[in-house]
Amino acid sequence: MSDWKEKFESDVAVFKTLKRMFEAGAVEKLYDIKEIQPSRIADILGINKSRYALKLSRPETFSVSEILRLSYIIDIDPNLIINIIQKDSFVFDKLTARVNRNHKNLRKTKGTN
Repeated sequence: MSDWKEKFESDVAVFKTLKRMFEAGAVEKLYDIKEIQPSRIADILGINKSRYALKLSRPETFSVSEILRLSYIIDIDPNLIINIIQKDSFVFDKLTARVNRNHKNLRKTKGTN
């Protein structure tokens, strides 16, 4: 578990609520948190609200920096977020399809298996 050297200071209860949800395993997909103060979270992450909503629906597009910032403001281990993204079957299907397509294209250009 990651321990942040400095804690994010906020008087907003939503971050404590999100922390409890993540740590209790209540968030199965990042899209599950879409209704929880999206404007405020997006502002603190430094991205606009529509981009934040898009990233929640396509969590593989979150950058490492964004995952770290999100975990910092919620005060959770970044691995909790990464594990949720990794367990998402839709993400996994897209990821494996892309890797397989790239591998197939590479084999065609190299003429190897």
